[in-house]
Amino acid sequence: MTQKSMTAYYEYEERIKSEKIPYYEPWLGEEELAQLTEVIRANWISEGAKTREFESRLAQLHGTRYALAVANCTGGLIIALKALGIGAGDEVIVPTFTFIASVSSVRLAGATPVLVDVDARTATIDPAAVERAITPRTKAILPVHLYGQAADMEAVMAIAERHRLAVIEDAAQGLAVKFRDRPVGSFGAIGCLSFFTDKSITLGEGGAVLTNSDSLYEELLMLKNDGRLERGMYVHDRVGYNLRITELQAAVGVAQLGKLDTIVRRKRANEELYRRRLQAVPGLEFTYRDPRCFVVPHRVNVLVDDPEALIAHLEANGIGSRRFYLPVHLQPSFDIKGDFPNAEDLYRRGLSLPSAPTLTEEQIAFVCDKVREFMSGA
Repeated sequence: MTQKSMTAYYEYEERIKSEKIPYYEPWLGEEELAQLTEVIRANWISEGAKTREFESRLAQLHGTRYALAVANCTGGLIIALKALGIGAGDEVIVPTFTFIASVSSVRLAGATPVLVDVDARTATIDPAAVERAITPRTKAILPVHLYGQAADMEAVMAIAERHRLAVIEDAAQGLAVKFRDRPVGSFGAIGCLSFFTDKSITLGEGGAVLTNSDSLYEELLMLKNDGRLERGMYVHDRVGYNLRITELQAAVGVAQLGKLDTIVRRKRANEELYRRRLQAVPGLEFTYRDPRCFVVPHRVNVLVDDPEALIAHLEANGIGSRRFYLPVHLQPSFDIKGDFPNAEDLYRRGLSLPSAPTLTEEQIAFVCDKVREFMSGA
């Protein structure tokens, strides 16, 4: 890392620490400490009983037969692709408007990502664009449930069935999100979750892979576990990865799952409060919520003409906020040519406001006051 990049890295950390109202913060407390204490007293901190409990509760939550804890969602997506036999010469259709891991996982699995635009309202994969992108080399569709909004899984699954394609759901931001009352991550052959710090529940890092298939579960387990089904044995049937988590992470996850209903309720209530306070502000628009979905806001998202200027105004008042994701086709690591007007428009206008479940009404009111102040030109 160069001196310049190191400086930028640490400046970012210091900026985050200086936020009086952070862009996001997890809700951690005594419940997590109690679970961690239990694990430490048991003196077994690699994967064990607590991890199995965490996985079992995740599977029950999503209505799937299996949930497999992994080190992160990116790794989960990679082994999901590999478990389905997708690799060199194969194409996977994925939206360009997403966090980059959705697409980089396809390339890291050896396959070719085929980018498509998103729906202008939901910001999730456009089914019509998917249909147009299918070729004889297409093997899978990878819809992303973005910002807590479910993709149109009814349309995606219909296309996949018609063309005999696999579906891998990137549900990194989709915990507790539903499409037509069914949890996301349970529609496709495999679904992948994330538990990074800014997700509804967090392990600090971590993820999970969901499936209903016995054979896929076994393959995923071997790919996660150095190519073997069990630790402690030294016969490896596959060339695999080490994507295991720790009992310490699982302990935090078990405690976080105990709070999930409250977290979901608070995040939805906070977004409603934002909408009530800012609904009449000229020049500001909230992102669309599909009525077929149970949305759990990963972010409180708004659209304005100059998001950079609003970010600067909020930062000057100790408020954290962020731009939307830079579409993958514009990323230096990909630089893919194509026509993606909806993704580019969302990036041009999109801004995420503080959205933690720990926010108070007073904090939200302060944020809204500063947004109105900026939008009015005061």
